Amino acid sequence: MKSRFLYMKFLGLLLVLIGFSYSITSFSNFFSYIFDYQIFEENLNGYIMSIGLIIPLFVFIYGVYFYFYTDFNITKISKVLMIINLSLLVISGLMIIINTMNNLFSNIIIFQVFEFIHESFAYSILLLSLMGIIGCFKYKY
Repeated sequence: MKSRFLYMKFLGLLLVLIGFSYSITSFSNFFSYIFDYQIFEENLNGYIMSIGLIIPLFVFIYGVYFYFYTDFNITKISKVLMIINLSLLVISGLMIIINTMNNLFSNIIIFQVFEFIHESFAYSILLLSLMGIIGCFKYKY
């Protein structure tokens, strides 16, 4: 097996593990918040906060896709991998900015979207998306 396959398979495995672990912890935080404070009966903020739970689940699904399809039909997969890695890079940058602004402006609803996701998720996705972009360029995916 070539080194590019090992690198991309390892990167896919990391995406799966990080996406799965953060989705479980984010959903755990979400359900404990619901059952402790019962926010859905009080206001609409809980629905807006639950939108952020899609991102760890997306990273898990993308990691499974990345793991299984990196060595399958490289010409079509390369464009998809590059687009998704660039979008994850932008999303993780936004998550870092929103998490830092959330400490300053906690009253604004849009800053509460990533309430249940830990800040380390944004940094890990930033690094993994950079690794994916570098892998796509280095191994000419």
